[in-house]
Amino acid sequence: MNILDRYHAMEYGPAPEARNEADAWLAARDFGKALFGGKTFKTSEPSSGKLLANVSDANAADIDAAVAAAAKALPKWSAASGYVRAKVLYAIGRAMQRHQRLFAVLETIDNGKPIRESRDIDVPLAI
Repeated sequence: MNILDRYHAMEYGPAPEARNEADAWLAARDFGKALFGGKTFKTSEPSSGKLLANVSDANAADIDAAVAAAAKALPKWSAASGYVRAKVLYAIGRAMQRHQRLFAVLETIDNGKPIRESRDIDVPLAI
């Protein structure tokens, strides 16, 4: 097989950092619902100014509700064994790992930083 044959035999797919999946995920442009205020704010892509999403703008009542929910869950979480808590945290970490390329692309789209920084530093540190 010569070089030209190898070239024609190659298969191509989307680049690992292609934004197709991120764009599909952002299509709804409506993330989260504030419990009490119901207000949202727009977030835009820095490179183009294009609307990315409408994001819930929590107010003090939303924060108080989140803190109260956490306080209510604390006794049950604290009573769970270390093994059970580790399994839950590990499952969250594995889910994040499964979607880390998407998270990296979303982070880059949202704040304009280089994909290498999002992919190799920010997302792995979050996991």
